[in-house]
Amino acid sequence: MTQRTFIAIDISEAQRTEIAQTVNSLKPLRANVKWVRPENLHLTVKFLGDLDEGVIEKIALTLKELSSCHSPFQIKLRTIGAFSSLKRPDIIWTGVTKSPELDSLAADIEERLSLIGIKKEGRPFSPHLTIARVKSLRDYTPLYEKLCAISDKDFGVCDVREIALMRSDLTPGGAQYARLKSFLLGQTVS
Repeated sequence: MTQRTFIAIDISEAQRTEIAQTVNSLKPLRANVKWVRPENLHLTVKFLGDLDEGVIEKIALTLKELSSCHSPFQIKLRTIGAFSSLKRPDIIWTGVTKSPELDSLAADIEERLSLIGIKKEGRPFSPHLTIARVKSLRDYTPLYEKLCAISDKDFGVCDVREIALMRSDLTPGGAQYARLKSFLLGQTVS
């Protein structure tokens, strides 16, 4: 049996609340978007896709080893932007300020997982938290104007002390996430 999996960093409750308040201020604009529920906000370090149990166990062992090589660090959540652009978005996100520690962690995950057969990502790591998926641009103009006005919003600093191997179950009500395993940064492997 396969499971849809990814590697993530969780955010603090304070940041989750701050982002949720911002999203709640945008919802009345009635754009045709699907907002991410606050409990689902996370920073995806690597999407893995559908994997069987044996591969998931290999990934867990790899993450346990590599997490001991990285110390805890902080990330700053700042800005609101979109892929492909704020004017014509598919995804609306909260950005993560450039972090050498996060870049190093993501590169190490990418490299070490490639050694056990996980395909490397074809594009550069672009850290962000998805806050909405745009269904269509119908009635989007008021939201676009508001997003432009708050595009430099600061959501604060988050302590990164662990990475998590997550499962994603797609349901009619949206994705449901479950933590499979967590790996503390800087902990020696026993």
